[in-house]
Amino acid sequence: MQKMFKRAVMMLVVLTGAGFFLFYSYRHKVSDRHKKEGRENHNYVLSLSSFNEFRKYQGAPLSDKFNDVLSVKLVYDLNDNTLYFVNSGLYRYHYDFCTRVLGDIEPLELYNTANYGNTIRRQYYLANLNYYSQCGRYGLEFSSEDRISSQEIGVLFKALLQKTYLGDSLKLLISSDYLVRLDNDGKLTMPRVYTTDIYKNQKYQMLNPGTTYGILRMAGDEGGGSFGEEDIVIMKGTPLNVPVSAGIITNSYQTPLSHINILCHNRNIPSAVEVGIFSNPAVAANLNKPVKLVVSPMGLTITPADRKSVDSVAELHRQKTPVILKCNLAVTELLPVKKFDLRQKDIIGNKAAGLGELSRIAGKMGSHYNVPEGAFAIPFYYYNEHIHKPAIKQKLDELASMTAANAPVDAIKKQLKIVRQAIKDEPVNPQLLADVAQAIKANGDWKAYRFRSSANAEDIIGFSAAGLYESHTGKPGDPEKPIDKAIKKVWASAYTDVAYLERRAADIDEHTMMMGILVHRSFPSEVANGVAITGNLYRSGFPGFTVNVQINEVPVVSPPDSVTCEQFICMNAGVITPMNNDVTADYITYSNITGGKPVLTHDQVRELYNALSFVQQHYSYNLGVAREEGRDAPPLDIEFKFDNNGKLYLKQVRPYR
Repeated sequence: MQKMFKRAVMMLVVLTGAGFFLFYSYRHKVSDRHKKEGRENHNYVLSLSSFNEFRKYQGAPLSDKFNDVLSVKLVYDLNDNTLYFVNSGLYRYHYDFCTRVLGDIEPLELYNTANYGNTIRRQYYLANLNYYSQCGRYGLEFSSEDRISSQEIGVLFKALLQKTYLGDSLKLLISSDYLVRLDNDGKLTMPRVYTTDIYKNQKYQMLNPGTTYGILRMAGDEGGGSFGEEDIVIMKGTPLNVPVSAGIITNSYQTPLSHINILCHNRNIPSAVEVGIFSNPAVAANLNKPVKLVVSPMGLTITPADRKSVDSVAELHRQKTPVILKCNLAVTELLPVKKFDLRQKDIIGNKAAGLGELSRIAGKMGSHYNVPEGAFAIPFYYYNEHIHKPAIKQKLDELASMTAANAPVDAIKKQLKIVRQAIKDEPVNPQLLADVAQAIKANGDWKAYRFRSSANAEDIIGFSAAGLYESHTGKPGDPEKPIDKAIKKVWASAYTDVAYLERRAADIDEHTMMMGILVHRSFPSEVANGVAITGNLYRSGFPGFTVNVQINEVPVVSPPDSVTCEQFICMNAGVITPMNNDVTADYITYSNITGGKPVLTHDQVRELYNALSFVQQHYSYNLGVAREEGRDAPPLDIEFKFDNNGKLYLKQVRPYR
């Protein structure tokens, strides 16, 4: 019996070895055939002698994290040390080339595991040779999931130098946290270029792609001016208030999660950054005239158009029926965070309800995140009661009459200022103030509390209202920051110019708009704050979360002028290479106030990814937040922070779009 078992094992070894021999023999025969035919079929070349030849074989990059990029795929075959410059217009993925030209027959999962991991089964080095047109640099780029060794990088780099015209212009792009670690450990000796170098030298940045027609307008230095739905507005800097319009162009870099971009994405209008937009000849030639605006990864174009096209686009964006929002005005008691979740959104608003949902699932399934302590919600009842006081209601009725009569925007803005002041002048219900004081006292020894807007006209699909409403700090017993003043400021922010005009453009019924307030302890200091989208904004259909983060309390969505936040895509590498379960970060740029160092450590990136992944799965599979709209759950927009003790907090969740 034992002899038979040994004989069977030996036979299995022989057959397995024969199978591998036949596989590699077949692969080499197919590969050799294609090598002879490849140049004739234009599948690849074995060298690049000029930029013109580079252009002939380049294709679009797989990711849109940088604009105006030309990319040639590289496959270095380890079986015979041959470097292929792949015709990237014919083959979108390395796997396509390796199977269709080199004769590889491995399934994609095994192929990825072998060729993006540091394993003895590796058959290829896979990379991209990119030319960044806006700054005139070449970069050798590896996938963020790739665990290629520094020695192997050196082999491919040397082969590139031998087979191309690049010489000293060739650099290794340090784009992933894995390469950052190799670089910091001194293991990379070849010339290097960093993503921040590419990012800061861009002259153009696509924010929201698309085509539109409108009247080309120029905003004032402070973003001022009266604009309408038919206008394409050129603005300076990073404006906090974005006018309702057909398109936005600015001359200052934006993050994909800045207020301007969130609002343009929400409105589904094209937006872009062109650093030299004010000297663009097309602007001078077409200012205050009908134009066609096209925003794409390769740049923006402004060309003359006719009035009919402008009118047709304006009509397309104009809704026909008012949007009626749900609200429940029967609840008068304050709700502690443990007693509310998304089911109470019609009572306390979407922001508060979202935090309650985050609180309900925090700590489950290893999510390991926190929500701000001492949280409770003020229901719609008190806002509705306040704005129906005669002095306020009169001003609101006048505003409604002006809006119905299509009064000029400047006149409406003047009336909005009067409404806000009226809301601040009237006293808050004494019972509400007593209940808030009691809730604060019962929640611990926190010195300051944040009072945050929580409307039914925000944090919903199709109307995120990012940056439209306000948050304010109240300190118990502090005459400089009294609680009642914080409450009234939040209520009054329902009628800021941009909030009211945005709701008007979305055709939201003002009589159904209600403002609740989310209250929780404030964070006097933090080591990092940021915003994440649980989707890959730079590569459609590909896994990954988009993260913008900044050191300490420096704002991410509305940063000071000339301040750049850290941006990266994080994902679980196991999605691509099943044997690698680590989290990877693919950097777009670092913060320009950290001295070139990442804001978050690798452990913090992993902790954040796990929390975001858990929340996304919870919303997608358990709640079906989009089912009432009849479509799949969208990615989520989540605000987070790491406090001074290194604890991760999630403080807001809403659908992205």
